[in-house]
Amino acid sequence: MPEDDLLLVIEAMKMETGLYADHAGMVKAVHVQPTSQIDAKDLLVEIDGA
Repeated sequence: MPEDDLLLVIEAMKMETGLYADHAGMVKAVHVQPTSQIDAKDLLVEIDGA
């Protein structure tokens, strides 16, 4: 996956925000499920990076 690739979209108060990769690499793990509630410090995605 290249840098700046869209990883996931979060929705809060009917506004959607895309979260993008900050560096190139492969997605190692996704720690959330669709419709999950998340907190500010939650780990959402792990990237094995270059």
